[in-house]
Amino acid sequence: MKKSFIAALALSVSLSFAAGAAAAAEQTLAQKHQGMWPKSENGFVTKNQCLKCHVSYEDLAKKTANLEPNPHDNHMGKVNCEDCHKANQAKPELMCNSCHNFTLKEKAAKK
Repeated sequence: MKKSFIAALALSVSLSFAAGAAAAAEQTLAQKHQGMWPKSENGFVTKNQCLKCHVSYEDLAKKTANLEPNPHDNHMGKVNCEDCHKANQAKPELMCNSCHNFTLKEKAAKK
């Protein structure tokens, strides 16, 4: 009986953590940033506001270098962050896909 209780308790705790992780993964961009979300007079966030914390496009390109294609190193240059990153969404919508048909994937590990 004691082993069953401990097993049930362990399962319950692990499911709680899994549910919490899934909920965190689905947070919108505004929820992730919370009080640090940039404010603007017209309701739109500019790339200069984003780069106050995220430093530069070059820095972002390094952080996303494992993605193919790298969304921060492209032929469009330094586009506005909100073109892809919407405050009310958990995942970015690639503006690239208005012309292309990309799916971001992690690059295969080199052997």
